[in-house]
Amino acid sequence: MNALPVRALAVFAAFAVFAPACTDTSDGGDAEAPYDGTTESLPNGALEFGTGDFATTGTAGFPTANAPQAISLWVQYATGSGSQVFLSLRSDFASGVNLGIHDGQIAAWPVYPGPVLVATSTLPTAGAWHHVAFVLDRTDAGAPSETLYVDGVAAATATVAPDKLTPLASWIGSLDGTSDDFAGVMDEIRIWNVARTSAQIQDDMNGTTAADAPGLAAYFDCDSIHGTRVPDVSGNGNDATLGGGNPARMPSLVPSTVPRGSPDE
Repeated sequence: MNALPVRALAVFAAFAVFAPACTDTSDGGDAEAPYDGTTESLPNGALEFGTGDFATTGTAGFPTANAPQAISLWVQYATGSGSQVFLSLRSDFASGVNLGIHDGQIAAWPVYPGPVLVATSTLPTAGAWHHVAFVLDRTDAGAPSETLYVDGVAAATATVAPDKLTPLASWIGSLDGTSDDFAGVMDEIRIWNVARTSAQIQDDMNGTTAADAPGLAAYFDCDSIHGTRVPDVSGNGNDATLGGGNPARMPSLVPSTVPRGSPDE
């Protein structure tokens, strides 16, 4: 190989030092925050969200808003006031589904203004752990069928038509980083591109679901933070970026007190 002229080498070196890193800054997309080499881990951890904390995740393999799907997680909310998003899967603000606290109820509701998909009649006790799961399925005739589970029991059902678009953004603990903020603790967050049966929701709640189960698009066991990221242990690469890389907006890793056994205990 011919040697580069001294001036070319100088230009190349300056570019290597000062060229900005490439990042994904699309709405809610999982921006490639650099890994700073630090890792926090706990044998059984959870993510604690202060008001304003959030995470965004990749969306590879996520279902369209009207396709069979399920979301399940453990949650401990500090209060039941206001609107608090546990998880939002959306395509901008035109389509998608939110799962969280809405009008004093645990609910799943559309991102684009419309009727609530399904909601509990009362709000489970604040300050305690609850397992919450939303399942969207289709009847043999193709009609939508929504079920909301609380602590492993079907708490509400409905047949409301959902939105239709494929989610391009996934937010945990906030609608968009500025509104519907969640305050509390979350653990064992799973996103499925298949509907789950009542028995399978029980498996999710009891921690007996395999990390590579068919149809599992993302799984955050919340046991470790790698730099600014919580790994997606499903193997699908949908890692969560905490606070958009801003330490002031990052949830914290804390010991989990979820009241059940889990695969990592």
